[in-house]
Order: sequence, then structure tokens, then C-alpha cells
Amino acid sequence: MAALPKEIIELTDSFSSLPNVGPKLSARIALYLSVNAKDLAKKLSDSLEGVINNISKCNICGNVTNKDICSICDDDSRDKSIILIVEDSLDLINIESTKEFKGVYHVLGGVISPINGIGPDDINVTSLIKRAEDVVIKEVILALNPNLEGDSTSLYLKDQLETVRPGLSITRLAKGIPMGGDLEYLSGQTIIDSMKSRINF
Repeated sequence: MAALPKEIIELTDSFSSLPNVGPKLSARIALYLSVNAKDLAKKLSDSLEGVINNISKCNICGNVTNKDICSICDDDSRDKSIILIVEDSLDLINIESTKEFKGVYHVLGGVISPINGIGPDDINVTSLIKRAEDVVIKEVILALNPNLEGDSTSLYLKDQLETVRPGLSITRLAKGIPMGGDLEYLSGQTIIDSMKSRINF
């Protein structure tokens, strides 16, 4: 790495700070952009500048937007009485792609993870509690990933929401066997969750 120009080293360091990008891949990308794809590098530079200058979080739900309020929160046709809580905007986009959910969202921007030094104050909880105080809200759906951090965050949010709005309907997405799943390869916990979430047939 020492033989490379400092500009490429700095670019490599920038890429290696991204999630799931190791030193070798970041060096490969930096070299490719520096030598073989300067037009792409310029396009990336312009796109990054646009993101830095124009993209922020929605003042209501925390979703990414280029305005003060995102298009979903600003849509009067959405059911504002139901809030679905997701970890990040990618989860929101995935749910929106189904065209099934007609309520609104709340993007936490992460989950509680003590091992990574992330506590309740590090995610978008305060504004959620404030939103839940509004009597217009009838139901809050917890749609966090079914893992240790997601479950811990869901339990924390449930306690907080029940404190400010006793009687508020708090639900979570069902856990169980995915479509096309094979029982032979499923974890014991997935099978247990499926049994507990069984419905009439």
C-alpha cells in the first residue's frame, strides 16, 4: 500500500470504512476508479455531492428524503393511525414494494446493540414515543429482524410505548416458515415460532 500514491491510499481508506468492504476489495475499487474508470469516478463524485447537499431524514418518520417530509408521510391517502417500525430505509423500501401496507412508517436507523455500543439514545426512539402520544395512532407494528438485537429492541419499544399509551395496540410481524422453505433445513427456533404463529386453515 505504501507504494501507491497518497490519493489512492486515502480513497482506499474511505472505501474500507464502508460496511462489509475489506482492505483488498477497497484497494481494488480505488485502483479501478483511479485508472480505468475516471468517468465513473466523476459520476460517483457528482452523485455523492448531490446526496450530501440534498438528502436528509424525514422530520416525521426518519426515512430518507430530499424534502423536509418524505413522500409517504406527506401522502394524505395513507392510514396515519397505523405506524410500522423498521430498522432502516431499505426495509421500508422492501415492504413498500409489496404494495400491501397502507399505513405510515417509523425508521429507527438501527437497533439496540450493546456489544456494538448502540443504545436507545443512538436510534430514532424519542420521536417515535412523541408520535405514539397522539391519540390518532391506533396501532404500532414492530417489523424488526427476528434476531437478538431486533427482539431486544422490540421488547424495549413495547415497554416504552405501553408506558406512554396504555392500551395502544402493539403488534409484530409473524415469525415462521418462509414460502418455499424446507422443514429439513429450518432451525429449531423457526419451527417453534411457526407453531406459535399458526393460523386456521
